[in-house]
Amino acid sequence: MYVALNISSHDIKILSIKGRKVVTWASADLAEGLVRDGLILKPQAVGEAINRLFKSTGIPKNNVILSIAGLSFTYRFITLPRMKSGLVTEAIQRAAKKEISLPLDELYVSWQPMPNKGEEQDYFIIGVPRNLVDAAVQSLKIAGVEPYLMDVRPLALARAANRSDAIAVNMEPDCFDIVFITQGLPTVIHTISPRGEGATLEDNIHRLADELTKTAAFYQSNHPDINLNGNLPLLLTGEMAADAATGQMLQSEVEYEIEPLIPPLDFPDQLPVTSYTTSIGLATKRTSIKPTGGGEARFFDININVLEGKYRKPKAKPINLRYLVFAVLLLAAIACIYPLYQANTQTVAENSALENELNVINREIYLAALNNEEASITREIISETQTTADILEAANKDIFGVKGVFNTRLQQVTLDIPLNTSFTSIEIQKNVITISGETSDIFSVIDYAASLEAEGIFKQVRITELDETLVATGETDEDGSSLSQVNVITFEIEALISLPE
Repeated sequence: MYVALNISSHDIKILSIKGRKVVTWASADLAEGLVRDGLILKPQAVGEAINRLFKSTGIPKNNVILSIAGLSFTYRFITLPRMKSGLVTEAIQRAAKKEISLPLDELYVSWQPMPNKGEEQDYFIIGVPRNLVDAAVQSLKIAGVEPYLMDVRPLALARAANRSDAIAVNMEPDCFDIVFITQGLPTVIHTISPRGEGATLEDNIHRLADELTKTAAFYQSNHPDINLNGNLPLLLTGEMAADAATGQMLQSEVEYEIEPLIPPLDFPDQLPVTSYTTSIGLATKRTSIKPTGGGEARFFDININVLEGKYRKPKAKPINLRYLVFAVLLLAAIACIYPLYQANTQTVAENSALENELNVINREIYLAALNNEEASITREIISETQTTADILEAANKDIFGVKGVFNTRLQQVTLDIPLNTSFTSIEIQKNVITISGETSDIFSVIDYAASLEAEGIFKQVRITELDETLVATGETDEDGSSLSQVNVITFEIEALISLPE
């Protein structure tokens, strides 16, 4: 039986397998602040939580394979000439020192030979910060668990996918694991952090899609013979992938066809597979699994034990007598300064925790700056929109205000018209109403103008034209000799309108 122990910033998961079948699984929440970015900040509390979870499930503490979400690591593929096995360790360490920019004395370095033929041999090398591994081992010892194997989650994810060509993505609340598998080999392994507090699912989907695009472009530039444009299936798993909306939104952002990641093991229907996929990949670290896909499909498992770098014993060399005397004196000096060493170790651990907290704070400050910039742009847009609305409202009031004035004045013009008087035209200009008409009596025109002026709604009323003309009635005289005619008074009045300010 093998047991997978998966630690994240918010919970602990354990899963046991026997043969090729999942037997037991369980999880327990972790208090906030115990684990952050792959570093166990409080090994005592985490160790006690691990111990309680094992006791509650009855799962034995043997053959426990450990992984931590968000664990930092650096890796390389290097090529060396074939050599005797006794020379490999030193050659790899020399090559790692050249290839890895970080100081090797701050990392636990492990490696594995890759399948190839000829005069050269390829190796996969991985380095994990020592303080992260030491804190994890300390937690295991507090829980009463003997350190056995330790893996990085992206490699466990690739093992669970067990494909010859695919992109595997594990979406968890505290980190996204990404693996590109091409020609049966995990060639790109990567972990990114989701966006911080306040970010929506859409924000994180967009971040993941951008990262996949960048990673594919980087890989393609270094491997032009392999075409990644939509040819690989994207195998999606993790707690966040349990929601169908996650896959739908991600599919709209990427060109790869998304499929659920189904591990090649027998497991009960009750098992929430998406939440335990990487745990299954851990548990099968020492189990032979046939590749999925059929035909000539194959998968080469990079099966690194991170703890090898911690517990690897250096090759013994003959000790010169004078060096032995020097060593005794050195040990005596070390015994004297050991308390200082312990204090320094404590300080280094605290500094590491503070550095991680500083990184988190810097990310939060950066996100806050982005949010502030977006808010400033939004305020400018709102201000411009409000100004435009005010202008339109003023214009609207002006238009309808003037319209109301004309309606009132025109109504008064029609109401005050005398008897036997008719309009021939009414012309409205900017601030003048010009009234043309006909009447039978000149005094009717004068009375009409006086009536309009008396209303007090016109600034000025004046008669601009007054004339008398003969108009045929359409009837003949009594003797039938000619058409009958009548006198008609034609007039024109201008009324000056007072417009509102």
